Amino acid sequence: MPVPDEQPDLALVEGYLTRKGIIASRFPLSATQKGKTPDFRVMRDNQLIAYCEVKSPNDPWLDTLLEEASPGTIVGGLRNDPIFNRLARLLMKSAEQFEAVNPGRSAFNILAYVNHDVACGFADLRETVTGYFYAEGGGRYATMVHLAEGRLREPKRKIDAILWFEAKEQRMVAAMVNYDDPIREQQVRTLLNLPRK
Repeated sequence: MPVPDEQPDLALVEGYLTRKGIIASRFPLSATQKGKTPDFRVMRDNQLIAYCEVKSPNDPWLDTLLEEASPGTIVGGLRNDPIFNRLARLLMKSAEQFEAVNPGRSAFNILAYVNHDVACGFADLRETVTGYFYAEGGGRYATMVHLAEGRLREPKRKIDAILWFEAKEQRMVAAMVNYDDPIREQQVRTLLNLPRK
């Protein structure tokens, strides 16, 4: 299976940030070869204000099986739902990348998911990060608390905003903001022009 081209996803997020009046620039190759870095430095008025990492959730499992199968072979089958673990793994990796360049959080850390998985959506991300499934009727049910308050407890605190883009629609459809620090929360909402809580 060919490695997906990440350039369209990076361009989508960069365009979104540009429309907010901020400039996203890639790290030089020399910096990325020395260690972990997020995808972008984010500047306003020649001042560093944030870092942004882009992750692209996808699930090539069935496509890979189909590519490798002999003609006429039935592929697929049952397996554990990998969505929550995939989203958590990408968040944890992002937190490490932010920590490598912004350990004191002097700038905001923004994680942008550009989703390519038709079986996954923003509701899955919210459930992964909060630990709760939010029903249409307004009910809230504990489902992933072990994940949200387990391995994600500390990594998610290092991220100020999570943006969810749908690759097929080529737009941002939802966002989450870290509520740990109310002043920082309002600042990142203002920066990204996100609605107030």
